Amino acid sequence: MKYCKTFFVSIFIFSVLLLVTSCDHSNIKNINQNNLKTESSAYLLQHAKNPIYWQRWDKKVYKNQNPNEKLLLISIGYSSCHWCHVMEKETFEDFDVASYMNEKFISIKVDREENPEVDNIYMTATQMMTGSGGWPLNVICLPDGRPVYGGTYHTKNQWLEVLGKIQSLYENDKKQLLTFAEKVEKGIQEVNRFEYTKEDKLLQPEILQNEMSFWSSNWDLINGGENQNQKFITPVKLNYIQQYQNVNKDAKIEAYLKKTLKNIANSGIVDHLEGGFYRYTIDPEWKIPHFEKMLYDNAQLLTLYANAYKEFKTPLFKSTVYQTFAFLQNRMENNEGAYFSAIDADNDQGEGRYYMFSIEELKKVAGRDLNLILDYYQIDLDEPIENSFYHLRKADNFNTLLKKYSITNDQLVKKQKVWDNKFSVLKAKRQVPLIDKKIITSWNAQMILGLLSSFEAFGDEQFLNQAKKIFSYLEENLISRDKLMHTFQANESKIEANLEDYAFVIKASLGLYQNTGNTYYLEQANTLTQDAIINFETTENPFFTYTENPVLFSEIISIDDNVIPSANSIMAENFWMLGHLLGNKDYSTKAKKMIGGIVSYFNEGKGSNYSQWAQLISKVAYSFKEVVIVGSEAKKINKEIQENYLPNVLFQISDKPSELPLLEDRFFKKETLIYVCENKVCLRPTKNISEALDQINN
Repeated sequence: MKYCKTFFVSIFIFSVLLLVTSCDHSNIKNINQNNLKTESSAYLLQHAKNPIYWQRWDKKVYKNQNPNEKLLLISIGYSSCHWCHVMEKETFEDFDVASYMNEKFISIKVDREENPEVDNIYMTATQMMTGSGGWPLNVICLPDGRPVYGGTYHTKNQWLEVLGKIQSLYENDKKQLLTFAEKVEKGIQEVNRFEYTKEDKLLQPEILQNEMSFWSSNWDLINGGENQNQKFITPVKLNYIQQYQNVNKDAKIEAYLKKTLKNIANSGIVDHLEGGFYRYTIDPEWKIPHFEKMLYDNAQLLTLYANAYKEFKTPLFKSTVYQTFAFLQNRMENNEGAYFSAIDADNDQGEGRYYMFSIEELKKVAGRDLNLILDYYQIDLDEPIENSFYHLRKADNFNTLLKKYSITNDQLVKKQKVWDNKFSVLKAKRQVPLIDKKIITSWNAQMILGLLSSFEAFGDEQFLNQAKKIFSYLEENLISRDKLMHTFQANESKIEANLEDYAFVIKASLGLYQNTGNTYYLEQANTLTQDAIINFETTENPFFTYTENPVLFSEIISIDDNVIPSANSIMAENFWMLGHLLGNKDYSTKAKKMIGGIVSYFNEGKGSNYSQWAQLISKVAYSFKEVVIVGSEAKKINKEIQENYLPNVLFQISDKPSELPLLEDRFFKKETLIYVCENKVCLRPTKNISEALDQINN
């Protein structure tokens, strides 16, 4: 297998300082045994049979269970992580490694999906020093929690060497470690400081145009995406590119976007048999994937391709949405409305072996059509992925195939269905990769948003019904408590929600309100927003902390948009929307302050790292419309209008009288009216959808 391993061994890296508090002995298990056997986390259970005395993460860090002042070893990963599996088998199952770790260290395992706040700050530190990161993330800390070493994947010998050197320093030159730990403390504090400006007056179209000019110079115009050796889709970036080209009517950017979306949909990052997207490809041409499937990727890609279909009406984009949804329903839905977090890249034969096929298997599937199937799935027999196994992609141009093999499109479709059935028979004999059945609040909220975008694009009620079903599940298991919770697994939720959970659930609530007109969802969004303000608001700046009660030395304030948009950018959008919907000036002010706080980052050529922020800034810098639809046919008309791509528009509907600011005194029993407004000033109402669209686009 061609892998791009990230391996770095640096004796000292910047890391984080953990706040260590007193510990209740009754809550801590025997430190001299592996205590992961009773955990519900799939990742922790993967390490439950290691000979290492693993403990689960605890914010108290076992202070009172460490009378000998042993170094702490904190190892972070997740259940579908391939290199976590490799290190577990090669290194953590080794008795020499285990013997040394058990004697010299207190070893702590962290599921990054259960405790993203721990992973976040450690990963930040690693990336700050090395320019890269990855999992498994392994950090060695002083007994008080301050790290003195960090790295990712290690072989057995590399790991033993690292452990020995750090332990030797600890025993013979502790002062050196303590001195470095003090530097680390100051360094991580600096990382979490950022420049803040109140200059929201700078939010003009030019700031986005300049950033886009800078960013586009790094685009891969041949394959799509950015110029990278590994290709991540990063939906938030592509969502912003679509919004930008739509608002600015930029033909070149539109062409780049279409090409990128088409290439991705036909590429190796897609499972062309069962559906769904893999996490990334290890090459720049979207050929060879890293085979794990994450809920947050697939949820966001529903939104991306649904929005693209709204604007371009490309059949491929529609089929991509429906195929992805079918995969999510078949493989990741828990039959109660919620969705599991991830599917492993590995099975018992190794990474990707569930999804790849040998030449012998391809011949069995193809029969007399071997050459056709090789062309259809872009298979080069001279370039296997590993040990003569091949991965499936889709041909870019089916018309070329039809001419080459003198067949009709209908004939090709029939053949493809036969092939799919044969591939399914082969796969049925293989071990299915592990599904992590953890329910994560924020990821399920992202799924709601993806379903709502799909409902808007296609008018298919199944998407809206499923979105409502997810929300009901979250209410029953994660929202209807004194506090919002982060995960639900094994019939319990024991981890409190972070800012990301609140932000996405609020956004999902607002989306449901705008598509149904049911004020219950608006009320829920407002209630959760008030809770978020109480739990996460800071006094030093307009941004919010990631956790309510930080257990780490430094509070985490994340503002950059990565594979998942930052919780702060989502919260800023929530405040913006609620300010308009409720006429709440305090919310609007908070949104403006948060936007003002991000301005400086758009003057440094770094705008692509703040793509969710850029989508909100676009609403401020360009024309932003409020569309109010009132009357008995409000839902029907709303559905028809939202089939169009309208990124800088807020929708509010009602089929009855309402006292909400934009709806008040606008209801008439005998007719349904459409109001197009800007800054609460509305044009003459119309009953005609085409006229309303003209008003929106002018």
